This record gives sequence, structure tokens and C-alpha cells, in this order.
Amino acid sequence: MENDEAQPNIEAQVHEQQDGSHSHVVITLTDPELFDCPICYEPLTIPVYQCDQNGHIACSSCRTKINDKCPFCSGSIGFNRCRAIEKALESITTSCQNIQYGCKESVTFNEKGEHKKACEYSPCYCPHLNCKFVSSAKQLYQHFSSSHVNSATQFEYYVIFHVSLNADDNFLVLQEKKGGTLFILKRHHVADLGNAVTISCIQPGFRGRFFHELDAKSEENFLRLESFTKSTPSRQVIDDRPPKTGFLLIPFDFISSGGQLKMEICIWPEGASPFTPQK
Repeated sequence: MENDEAQPNIEAQVHEQQDGSHSHVVITLTDPELFDCPICYEPLTIPVYQCDQNGHIACSSCRTKINDKCPFCSGSIGFNRCRAIEKALESITTSCQNIQYGCKESVTFNEKGEHKKACEYSPCYCPHLNCKFVSSAKQLYQHFSSSHVNSATQFEYYVIFHVSLNADDNFLVLQEKKGGTLFILKRHHVADLGNAVTISCIQPGFRGRFFHELDAKSEENFLRLESFTKSTPSRQVIDDRPPKTGFLLIPFDFISSGGQLKMEICIWPEGASPFTPQK
């Protein structure tokens, strides 16, 4: 790199602009963590507190956890507000961190954390092994339909479908035919008990859940289990350890001597009207 090449500026760059009868400034922040709480590292939101001794700041959540005592200088924080930071949080806007996945929203720093929790463009990861595609849920579903469609079991909401896992199969990818929504059916071997089964939907955690029924049969018995899907934006669930909660346990009686597990499953959105499953 040549010496005269522009280097990142450690200070904010300020440009005054006129917009009708109003004026505003455009500020370029070179430190994206400037408005994060220095204790929990989460985005600051109003109210913001500061210690009496040196002005160290803390978010409202951390102020309670540290018992009003500054962790940096042991000064008292109490209810002393940092109005300058609060004004900046209300006035300065920023692009959503998911802009690379298609989000075009601009929010104030005060709204940054809440927007992040509910952004429709939150990144989701392709469940196909060896694929590194990352995008919003909608784009991911389209990607999977065009690139890996033969790797998933296709189904329709409210319609019972059959799945089979061989002894060496730990998971299956399921895809709803109309909207393309992706699910992961995962099973864990539980010693002396059977298989722990979970169904997770690949989507941001704030989206609505899905209800599912799972039927298994043996020569003498019939088992019906019901639960809600979990939401996960990643495929970590594929490699996860056996869950401690939120799983359906299928006893060994319903698993063939060769380790094959056959099931009938029906999935539909939570809150949908009651129905009679279609076969």
C-alpha cells in the first residue's frame, strides 16, 4: 500500500447539507461499536446512564445488574442520565446490518436493536451439506428450490406424508411445496430408550411456529406425538447434541431391527383453523 493512499479516519467526518428549510449533517462513524454498551456490548437504547465520577456509560439493563456501581472505576451510577448519548441515539440513523441480504431500512441507533430482532432479512443458512449459501429466508427457499430440490422431501401443509430414516440417517430436509419453507427433521439415538426426534424450521426466531403431528407404528402398537417446531436460522441443529427439552421420544419398539424409523407426519402453521389431515 502506498503512503499517500487514503487511510481510515479515526474521527467522524461531518458534512452539512441543506434540505429545504431543514439542515442535517451526514456523519461517517469509523467505529461501528461506538453506540454499543461497553459492558454487555449490545446496542444502546434510551435510557443511558453514566457514573458520577468519570462519566462511564451503561445501558439500563446493565445498570441494574451491576447494582449501580461502575465496573470501570467503582463510581456510583444511580439514575444519572447521559443526555448527550441519548440525543445522538435519537438523531443518528444507520443502515440495517442486513443490507447485504436485501434490507433497505434505515433506523436510528435507538431502534437498531429492536429492528435487528424483527428484520425479515436476517441471514439464514442453507441446510445442504457443503453449501455455504447465506441469505434472507425468502431468498434461501428460492435458492434451495433451484439448486438442491432433489435433496429434500417435498410436502404440503395439512397433508400427511411418509418419511423413512435408515440406521445411518441422522436428519432429513423437508420443504413445503408452495412457499418453499424449509424444515429439518433430526433424530438422536438415546441409549436404552429409542430416538429423540425434533423438527425445526429454518427461519428467523421471531417468525411464527408450526404445529406438527408425528405417527409411528409397530406390529402391535400405534404412537401419535404432537409438538411445535423450533425456529433456527442456521443448520447447527444438524450437528447439535441430543436436546434436553422439546423433543419427541420414539421408543425402540417402533424402530425396525435394522435401525429403520418410519413415520407419518403432518405440519401446518400455528393458529390455523382446525382440520382433518388429508392422506
